[in-house]
Amino acid sequence: MRKYLLILAVSVCFQIAKAQADKYEFGKISKNDIEYNECPFDKTASAVVLFDKGESNFVRTENSFQVVYERVTRIKILSNAGIEWAKVEIPFYQSNNIYEKVFNLEATAYNFENGQLTQTKLEKESVHEEKMSENWMLKKFAIPNVKVGTVIEYTYKIESEYVFNLRDWEFQWKIPVLFSQYKVSLVPFYQYTFLLQGANKFDEQTSAVATGLEQQFGATKYKDMIHTYIMKNLPAFKDEEFITSAKDYMVKLDFQLSKVIYPDGFQRDIISTWPLLMKDLSEDDNFGRYLDKCYKQTSKVFDLKGFTGLTQQQKFDSVLNYVKKNYSWNGKERKYSSKSVKDLMTDKFGNSADINLFAVGLLNGVGVKASPVLISTRSNGKIKYDYPFLDFFNYVGIKADIDSVSVLSDATDILIANDRLPVNCINDRGLIVNDNKGANKGKVEWVSLYSRTMSKSRSSIFVHLNDSLSTVSIISTFGEYDGLYMRKRYGVDMKTISKYFSDNDYNVADSTVVIKNMDNFSNPYSLRFTSEFRPEKIGDKIYLAPFFKEVPQVNPLKQQTRTYPIDMTYAKQRVFNSNIPIPRGYKVEFLPAPKKIKNQQFEMDYNATVVGENVNVSFYYYFKQPVYEAIDYAKIKAYYNELISKANEKLVFVKQ
Repeated sequence: MRKYLLILAVSVCFQIAKAQADKYEFGKISKNDIEYNECPFDKTASAVVLFDKGESNFVRTENSFQVVYERVTRIKILSNAGIEWAKVEIPFYQSNNIYEKVFNLEATAYNFENGQLTQTKLEKESVHEEKMSENWMLKKFAIPNVKVGTVIEYTYKIESEYVFNLRDWEFQWKIPVLFSQYKVSLVPFYQYTFLLQGANKFDEQTSAVATGLEQQFGATKYKDMIHTYIMKNLPAFKDEEFITSAKDYMVKLDFQLSKVIYPDGFQRDIISTWPLLMKDLSEDDNFGRYLDKCYKQTSKVFDLKGFTGLTQQQKFDSVLNYVKKNYSWNGKERKYSSKSVKDLMTDKFGNSADINLFAVGLLNGVGVKASPVLISTRSNGKIKYDYPFLDFFNYVGIKADIDSVSVLSDATDILIANDRLPVNCINDRGLIVNDNKGANKGKVEWVSLYSRTMSKSRSSIFVHLNDSLSTVSIISTFGEYDGLYMRKRYGVDMKTISKYFSDNDYNVADSTVVIKNMDNFSNPYSLRFTSEFRPEKIGDKIYLAPFFKEVPQVNPLKQQTRTYPIDMTYAKQRVFNSNIPIPRGYKVEFLPAPKKIKNQQFEMDYNATVVGENVNVSFYYYFKQPVYEAIDYAKIKAYYNELISKANEKLVFVKQ
């Protein structure tokens, strides 16, 4: 009897294990999948990832290894908004000597209709390829016949020669994830460092030696070491405002190659140190040596006699203005030059490294001490300072010393001031790449990339109010990065500006629009216009919001809590003044009460007064820091609620 019970127990365990395995296999749709209609920990979710499984295995080639990555994903669509998840993109890498190949791609939509489970499979003709960047491609497809209630799943494999960086694994999505597993089978010839982000530990983690026969490579016999990482019931990542890149904060696992061990026993460390990394850069043909060649071209570019007697600031501006006016950026963010100096000077265009390294060389050539700055752009994510990997960076900027003051610069954008970085480069800290000689040899120096200057905008509003058709004239000026945004977003394009007016319910005649300082970057960008409107009337009263749509209407911070910083990029001050002559035959019945907040993080001041026959309303708010820590989220959200509520309070005029 005991033997029978033992066999029964083993059989039951086997059946349970098999059921669990089937639950996460492609094509094994269950009744629970079909009937699933609400995420218990996020009842507003538009879709939910039922499971997401990935696996990376090393496969022998003739003289080396490749990595085969396999993924199986199943998603339940819960609302119309969730249908978007049926559109899938698969990135893969291709260069001259490294390639990746996507194969065994399948996708299916499952619908339960008229008492039957139907399947709609993806046709091969519906899969397209698209070039995303110089080395990255996308496989794109949309799973057909997807509606509310559909279960979709897809699977694919990627064969890769790129063993340096195993594919990372994002456990967290922008929709809830019920089960996520990544399994990595490692051979002893490659050692990796793994970085878990966004969580303190895994829900489950195991490491075990593979079963089966030993393998052999060279004289080394080995078995794979299998590591499995599991996370369950992950909430959706809410992609709010004021964030660098979602991949900085999502729960994910990243692998970096740290050491290569050859069959003959020779070992090569891949994880470098920052000093060695900079030494390698200084000797690289497309960085340090390219920079030296740029320096040598200075006398061919400029008549150096013309720089005699100029101040450091004048020399700096002369070089930056010359490069900006004569060389065009091709839109590619790079840390290495893509062409020779001779070709750059002939073509007059290049990537960010081509242009900014060229500018650094010329600055040094005219006597301004300058260095390249390695940057990871906001969209690329933050640098992990404990791991000296060059691959973390994707951009190079400029640091110049002018009269003992260091300034950060960029020569790719003619619309930005010479002593400013583009907004996408304002991302924590950058690594200064010194010349690696003398006192600079081995010196590691980081520089804050955040702007020390506040960006200020001001709106002056003049209202002519009466019983029927009224007018408002608004003059707005935008300084610093606000001005850069307006120049890039609107400029002098009346079609784009007209859409801005219509989106904000302004009725504007083009003849009233005046734009100033589009090309005069030292002064704020200015936009002036006049709009007609019909005032809000109820009985014998007129209600008026004095700042119209110039002030924020909706709080951009919507989460209850937040675990990552509020990155506003730069400090912001907004000033509003409204002048409203009291309409004939009316008097002021209600003015909002004054309100003032002032502390180290935030300021706000609201005041409405009657001066003679006019109502003057002044309001300003000031977020003093470019970045606020997650612990301050509730405060910053509350400040937004305060300013929105106060700025949109209405004045009331009543007939006498």
